[in-house]
Amino acid sequence: MEPKTFFLKPLNPLQKQYEALKAFYVNGLSSARVCKQFGLSQAYFKKLRFLFVKKLKQGINSFFPTIKTGPKQRRTPKTTIEEIVLLRKRNYAITDIQVHLNAKQIKLSLNAIDEILKSEGFAPLPKRTRIERLSTMLPEKFKAPRSISLTTMNDEFTTEISAGPLLFLPLMQKLGIVNAIEKSGFPGTKDLSGTQMVLSFLALKLLGTKRWSHDCRWNMDRALGLFANLNVLPKSTTLSTYGYRISRKSNRELLLQLASIFEDNSLEFNLDFKTIPYWGDAGVLEKNWSGSHRKAMKSILALIAENPDSGTLTYTNAEIKHREQNYAVLEFVDFWKQKGTCPKLLIFDSRFTTYHNLHKLNQDGIKFLTLRRRGKELIKSTSSINSWQKITIERSKGRYQTINVLDRKCSLRHYDGEVREIIITGHGREKPAFLITNDFDLEVKELIKKYARRWLVEQEIAEQILFFQLNHPSSSIVIKVDFDLTLSLLAHNLYKKLAKELIGFEHCTVDTINRKFLENGAKIIIKDKMVSIFLKKKTHLPLLLETSLLKEEILLSWMGLSIRFVAGTVC
Repeated sequence: MEPKTFFLKPLNPLQKQYEALKAFYVNGLSSARVCKQFGLSQAYFKKLRFLFVKKLKQGINSFFPTIKTGPKQRRTPKTTIEEIVLLRKRNYAITDIQVHLNAKQIKLSLNAIDEILKSEGFAPLPKRTRIERLSTMLPEKFKAPRSISLTTMNDEFTTEISAGPLLFLPLMQKLGIVNAIEKSGFPGTKDLSGTQMVLSFLALKLLGTKRWSHDCRWNMDRALGLFANLNVLPKSTTLSTYGYRISRKSNRELLLQLASIFEDNSLEFNLDFKTIPYWGDAGVLEKNWSGSHRKAMKSILALIAENPDSGTLTYTNAEIKHREQNYAVLEFVDFWKQKGTCPKLLIFDSRFTTYHNLHKLNQDGIKFLTLRRRGKELIKSTSSINSWQKITIERSKGRYQTINVLDRKCSLRHYDGEVREIIITGHGREKPAFLITNDFDLEVKELIKKYARRWLVEQEIAEQILFFQLNHPSSSIVIKVDFDLTLSLLAHNLYKKLAKELIGFEHCTVDTINRKFLENGAKIIIKDKMVSIFLKKKTHLPLLLETSLLKEEILLSWMGLSIRFVAGTVC
């Protein structure tokens, strides 16, 4: 056939339709002449034109379809397709199949799984009730691997949201946290050392885990296991029962070690009690007054000490009974004496201890600043005072307030000698405040400022409640809660240290730091004793990687591995 003949006398029906339509619309031939030339009937040609115009309006090219490029075959491995088919034969839904594949680090979208099943000839599953799903299609539970010490073999894995705790590893190396844990004498298990167990708890604290029993989020997470130098963290049963083996001696020893690490030269401390309510039916717990609930309730009474200059917590004790409550301040002093030093100034509220114990603090040369308990006669006596001194004190956000003060000496029951009393009015309260102290040298403004900062410890406790779940004790056994509180202190201080490295975020709460910087996923590659962590894209990630702790690779002595952090190239 000649090339010219191919176009003038088309034999293919589709080509004949194309040439006929072209002659009508482009060359301007009449429909009768087109039908005669190409051997078509008038009715057929009219229908052909109608369908052609309709498809054009729909954006459909009837004669020259777009050729799809790409792989001719599926990129999904044959073994994965076979596994999907096997799961569907067991009546697994596509969502259950996806969970099964994700557990094996195989990432496939629901649409991809659906297309594979359709290509294999499977029809959609019928709608079923919840009981039917549980009885016939409940996916099998995958048993998490047993926790063992991490080997340094080459490996590669990912985590979706648990990369945050790994960012604390360089800071822990710099401060010597792991060395402090090792010296504290925590018990180990048959397979894991005491240090690995404590680091497992610390990983969950840094992650903000609400309860150890909620292990579906982390029981197979390799990144959290890496933090504790394990393949994966121990199971919830192990974590739940481990706390019962710990003594106050180990907790106290760790607190001593941490006090040296986070020590501030000022040696000033804000002290406060926190009532940790217990929501079970335990009869062994005493009732304590809870200000947030405005009633006495079964609870654990804990002492928390905070350094007002650095914002770090320095001491906790959850073993306080009613009969010991007034002497908790003396126990705190003994704690520091055991360390080889003594606090310079203790700040607490009026009901924290007795006047007799204030006398003991004074004998030990320890300054205190507290409120005097107000009686009706004491309040009434202020009405006759005429020698008020007006002073201006600085408040938050650059604001100032003028108040009336009277600085004088007074005596207390069961206290030998006199104390300094500062009466304050015009401070926004109906009743005057009575500050008492044994410090006769500091200016009035400075003393008022120091006591005002005591409220910071309540802010730190509020952070503990919100992020470290302080209001959800792990047990009615006090020693277990004491261990939990000790680790909360350590996690809180690590967050505060990290926040000081983040320009503009130094005073943010723990929850804010975690949400903006640490709640992230990562790809982790272990090769030749080097751990490379490729963090996913996040708004504040560049600022985080600019901190001195994360700029360079650091050798983690307790692991024998070097670690470095890199911004990933994928979302």
